[in-house]
Amino acid sequence: MLWRIIRIGVYFLVITAVFAYIYFSTKTLRERFVAAEQENDENNQYTVTDLASGGMLVKGKSNGIDYEYIEDGRILNGVRVAGVDLGGMDYAQAREALLNDVEKRIADINICANVENTTMLLTAADFNVSCDVNPLLHEAFKVGRESEQTDFYSVYLERQRIAEEGVELGDYELTMDEESMRAIVDEIGEMVDKSPTEPYITLLNLVGGGKPGVGIGGRTDDLASVKTVYAPNGTAMADIQFHNGHNGYVLNREDMLKKICNAFYSGEHNAELILELEETEPEYTAAELAASYTELSRFSTRFSSSGDYRARNVQKAAGLLHCVVMLPGEEYGYNDLLGPRYEKDGWLPAPGISGGKEYIDSPGGGICQVSSTLYNSLLLIGEDAKIIRRYHHSIPGSYIDMGLDATVSYGGPDLVWKNTTETSMLLFAYADMRNRTVYSIIYGVPREDGHTFKVWSEIVEEVEPPEPLIIEEPMWPSGYSKMVITPRTGYNVDVFRQEYDADGNQVGEPVKLYQDKYAAVQGEKHVGTGSPSLPIPQG
Repeated sequence: MLWRIIRIGVYFLVITAVFAYIYFSTKTLRERFVAAEQENDENNQYTVTDLASGGMLVKGKSNGIDYEYIEDGRILNGVRVAGVDLGGMDYAQAREALLNDVEKRIADINICANVENTTMLLTAADFNVSCDVNPLLHEAFKVGRESEQTDFYSVYLERQRIAEEGVELGDYELTMDEESMRAIVDEIGEMVDKSPTEPYITLLNLVGGGKPGVGIGGRTDDLASVKTVYAPNGTAMADIQFHNGHNGYVLNREDMLKKICNAFYSGEHNAELILELEETEPEYTAAELAASYTELSRFSTRFSSSGDYRARNVQKAAGLLHCVVMLPGEEYGYNDLLGPRYEKDGWLPAPGISGGKEYIDSPGGGICQVSSTLYNSLLLIGEDAKIIRRYHHSIPGSYIDMGLDATVSYGGPDLVWKNTTETSMLLFAYADMRNRTVYSIIYGVPREDGHTFKVWSEIVEEVEPPEPLIIEEPMWPSGYSKMVITPRTGYNVDVFRQEYDADGNQVGEPVKLYQDKYAAVQGEKHVGTGSPSLPIPQG
């Protein structure tokens, strides 16, 4: 029992000693903490003072180290954008500094584009350059102000680090208006592009007598082939010369735009670009051109009853129509091709209709036979040779059916036609003086369907002339008379055209083209009423 009481007493003493130790240890720590806290307060003090400029001065001590800095909203020292030091600048100053740098960089843009023997300089004005520096400015102002540190000393240390080490926020981006540059590229392309030369045709007159400068042939260095046009009597009238085309080239616009954009956005603002030209070929070859041309129509009339002067006029007119290239979509006039008819120009006096009633000699008499021959060769082509203007004679001719003639007079009636196709037609005319026959032959590209035409006229009405007018001539001897104007029957004539397919089968019904009305001519008889002794008039 005694040992039990002793053991309890020992336990009590031990517990009491432990608590006493803890108490005194805690007290010591508390005293030390208070002392340390007092010392820390003495070594970590700060003040914030508002400045008249609107900023604030931060002064303090941390762990015995004095520090101070001014917070005035300016960019911190050491902050750079695109290599431009913006430290200490406000927004306006920083923006101006960057824009000055942008302007200098833009002024240095001189990209050379070389193509063939041409060099084009592209400057900032061509690129329509723009730049937005605001995002980088905003980033610059945020540097040193987004730290997780909340005490002023940590902020101070961060600003010191930025000032010493520096912070580069990167480069701003220049942008260009690609659509404006694409338009410039197109303009450059138009300057340097060279269209291919298509195979072409020239004509060589083999019978002479043509218009000066017409039918003289072409170059021989690109001559591919020749097709000779013959008259029915075997005379070689002309050579159709087929010439080779030549390749052209175009600027590869997409490649040029790509190279310009790459140089611009990579900062190679003084780059020299080599531009590519792509070769272009003609749409067809000279052989294909030659194969496509053939005789479209042929018409002839005879002038066997003509005097020499009239025959020479026919020959001269045919020569002026010879080797004429009728371009697609163009109009041609007979009077324009022949020009004025004066004796000084080589036109001889020969019978021609005057006043619609009689024939008198005039320079160029007989050329209406050539215009009528040409007119029929045009009608045989169909609407591919559209007749714009045409007039018939007042008196039907003996060399052609009524309704198929075409009268002309310089400054008056004219034969005008138009090539409505997309290819040239070639007109050849020739007067065979031995056989007294004039020909009009037209070459061109035939219709795709191979259709041809036939033209004819039909008399639908005859109109008898009134009785001749009697005119007394007191200066003629009585008993003498002369029919000065011969009475002529009038006619109404319908003209038709029939279309045929490539096998010669009739296509549809005949088409009535028009009706011509040849007025009846009243005769005029002059009767002498004078003395029988008067002389008979001559001529």
